[in-house]
Amino acid sequence: MKTAQLQSDLLFCRQCRRHFRGKKRVCPTDGATLELVTAFLGRAGDVLDQRYMLLETIGVGGMGTVYRARDELTDREVALKLLRNEYASNATSAQRFLQEARLLRLVQHPNVTGLHRFGRTAEGLLLIDMELVEGESVRDRILRHGGKGLDMPTALGILETLLSALTACHSAGVVHCDIKPENLLMPREGTVQQVKLLDFGIAQVPGPVVQNEDIGVVGTPAYMTPEQVRARDVDARTDLYLAGCVAYELLTGDPPFLGATPLDLCHQQLLTPPPPLASRMDTSLLPPGFEEWLQPMLAKDPAQRPSSTRAVRDALRRMRQDARVALGLEHATLRPPSVLALRRPEASADYPPMQLDAPVRHKTNGVEQVRALIEIRQVADSGVKYGPEAIEQIARHVLAGALADLRDNGADVAGPRNQRIEVRMRCNGDERGVISHLLDCVADMQAQLARIPEPKLDIRAAVVGDLPASPDHPSAPMGLDPLALLTVSPVTQIRVDEHIARWAGRRALVKLASVPSLGRPRATDIYATSLLPV
Repeated sequence: MKTAQLQSDLLFCRQCRRHFRGKKRVCPTDGATLELVTAFLGRAGDVLDQRYMLLETIGVGGMGTVYRARDELTDREVALKLLRNEYASNATSAQRFLQEARLLRLVQHPNVTGLHRFGRTAEGLLLIDMELVEGESVRDRILRHGGKGLDMPTALGILETLLSALTACHSAGVVHCDIKPENLLMPREGTVQQVKLLDFGIAQVPGPVVQNEDIGVVGTPAYMTPEQVRARDVDARTDLYLAGCVAYELLTGDPPFLGATPLDLCHQQLLTPPPPLASRMDTSLLPPGFEEWLQPMLAKDPAQRPSSTRAVRDALRRMRQDARVALGLEHATLRPPSVLALRRPEASADYPPMQLDAPVRHKTNGVEQVRALIEIRQVADSGVKYGPEAIEQIARHVLAGALADLRDNGADVAGPRNQRIEVRMRCNGDERGVISHLLDCVADMQAQLARIPEPKLDIRAAVVGDLPASPDHPSAPMGLDPLALLTVSPVTQIRVDEHIARWAGRRALVKLASVPSLGRPRATDIYATSLLPV
């Protein structure tokens, strides 16, 4: 809610297209007369900034109105966010609005809504041009299922996807602060791996809660942490508390705390322990240890919550895997879909369409270490050909966060060097977790490179597993050479051997070839896999 009448103090110079705050009436740069920024009463059919054709209003949030619009310049539909009319001429509101765009720009992840551009129109209106995500909110999905929570696989899949998105946010130094089912969008007919985290309207960097004169209460009381209620410091543990609240609603249909008034809800957030899940649902189908995993996230004191979002996500993955093993599902068939499910399925005369092989099953063979070779290439020439040194420097800057995360998780990382990155990770008995994590990291790198406007970069990668030593081969065979795998099929972006394919999760798999393997009596099957789960 607003605490007072907002001041109209946002002025705009049409000549230099800059904003000014205060009571100036003349631009200090060029002497042009400054104008007060006026609201935009957009309706379907209106054209904004001679570029965006408004199609419909998607939703109205705390500070912004989001439209479905067609960007005539790029010929695509986008989600266009503008300040709400009552905030259009307030400088503090404009600063918060641009802060949302700047923070969103820092996060590169397939489960976070993509940012195309942000800026100002010729009339001084501020806008954020974002990826248009089709579907329904998780809250709507819960209500569509009778408000009693989602089925267990779907609920836990959404929760894992949310934690993956938050891992990317926290790696970029961004605290979302508004995690709730309304801000999670999922396709009506898609999978939980396609859930998108939206609305960075109150996101901030770690530190004291940002408070401004334009808004009194920031957040939703049922989804606020004790530190937000008290206006104390927020950090990654704030989002973990909110993710714990989301877990309750995914499983039971209601958040952990229910109250008749916002004041009552805030009081419960401060003082009331979260109720046991068993008091609201049948917990017999939950993975063993789930409640013990969840409760620390909802600790009132942030110091008692987990400090690593990635560790929380990986622990959930291990619980889900252990539950599948207990049910005898660990050898589930990997179903190769159509080639269209792969990220780069185009065929050519040199590379004919790949043939689908029969579903594959793999014996349980432990993998001691996973090795990946990632090659970065310029895939589109816009008139400037970037050399290896330039691409290496760009990759070093753009992928710094992703590579640092790998190192923090115990990986040996070499590069970028000569447009290549080499990664080695020991499994320590958790093949599925390590392999899934590495493939996620490769997908994250691809997503970050894909968002660079110039140059257009792409990656090819090969991921192989080293088997443990055996009586016949006392030293663990190195197996396949990742460099050789890069030449197996240039059409696809990532190749994996059969040991990695076994733990590729719900990713598209297409058999490419069988190639000789060092130290093994038979050939090793090579698969192409999609970068993202399907």
